[in-house]
Amino acid sequence: MSSANVRTDCFFNLSTEERIDLFKRRRSLLLETVYRLYYGKLMLPMAMLGVILTTLYLASSYKAICSRRVSRKCYVLLFNRAIGDILSCLVALATVVYVLFAHEVNRDVVFLFESFFIGSFWSAMVSYTCLSMLKLYAVWKPLDYRRMITMKRCIYVIVFSWLMFMAICVITLGVTALVKVPTLNDWSGCKMETCLRTMYRTRNFATVCIYLWTIFVFIITVLLIKRAEAFSNSFKTRDYSTSSQETTMTMKTIKQQRNGMPRARFPLWKLGLHILTFAGLNVFYVVWCVGLVLNTDQCYFQRNYAEMMRILGCVRLTLVLRICLDPLLSFLTDFQLRRCFLQMLGIKHKISFTSPSGILKREAFTNEESTDGQQHKNHHDRVDCVSSFGTQSTSLSPSHCEIAKSGSTRTTF
Repeated sequence: MSSANVRTDCFFNLSTEERIDLFKRRRSLLLETVYRLYYGKLMLPMAMLGVILTTLYLASSYKAICSRRVSRKCYVLLFNRAIGDILSCLVALATVVYVLFAHEVNRDVVFLFESFFIGSFWSAMVSYTCLSMLKLYAVWKPLDYRRMITMKRCIYVIVFSWLMFMAICVITLGVTALVKVPTLNDWSGCKMETCLRTMYRTRNFATVCIYLWTIFVFIITVLLIKRAEAFSNSFKTRDYSTSSQETTMTMKTIKQQRNGMPRARFPLWKLGLHILTFAGLNVFYVVWCVGLVLNTDQCYFQRNYAEMMRILGCVRLTLVLRICLDPLLSFLTDFQLRRCFLQMLGIKHKISFTSPSGILKREAFTNEESTDGQQHKNHHDRVDCVSSFGTQSTSLSPSHCEIAKSGSTRTTF
């Protein structure tokens, strides 16, 4: 029978201490239910999936970086992001084990784990901001890029960022100790609504600034890169139009030539895709931080502790969802990572340099450029030979091409 149907006046004459004790017991029961559901049962499958996917991504990235199949400076920053992601997943799993198997959940222990859980947000911010600045510097000073941006300096930035993260964790734990440890609390006189709240408001404000700064740097980078590309393309178009040999070339042929140029090893659209997942799935955590910063009631969080932790539990699920989504997007969009992953599984991937699309593009370019029948035939033979070997050498004659065509045109990686 429900307790609401019980008619009694025994609880109206409770003292203040008894009412406070009853409130604490009810809050503890509600808080324990929140912990076991949102921090335990719902988090367990997502954290395990995040550990598996991130581990596969780390192994594939390490193999691609060591074999120099990708841009090492860019992918070592993405490797750093994955380290923060797997750290957060491991901390989430530790929290799951604690809240599910502990006889009584201690909220101070949960907050201790939470101090390290934000490592994924921190590493993603550092990686994406540095990647955007690398792209920006490559456009701003392309001649100094290789001299100034080295692999060693990228590693130094990563190490420095993790030292800063450890300093933030030490400060958080130190202020918490001033409030929770009785001896230190007697010495400092700190309370949860004063010292601890001020520390968390400062950290949340820094989180919001970091989030906005990452997006701002990427937007500025995109605008400046597009502006530089438009400026460069204007000169290319003018050179095409003034050349006596290519006066009859159409804009379609110009685009075909540009499509045949070597592309970036880490194009900007891939970075934009990662920034989109970072901004879209971390926005809930940022809104949470903004709400705590703008709230002026010192006791609001403590009075509504169970509800606030329930909201934070939902926010944590979105952060782990981003961790699971990033490796999947990388494997789907990055051919080199996918090839390294297949090689680790023992699957050999065959790649043909004589793809029909590549031959058709080169034949179309040849048909539009040639004006003489014999020149068209010789040039067409050279293009077929070039397509067979994946090079752009024009020193091969048609007779050499006939010999070359008899060989193998497929390569196994």
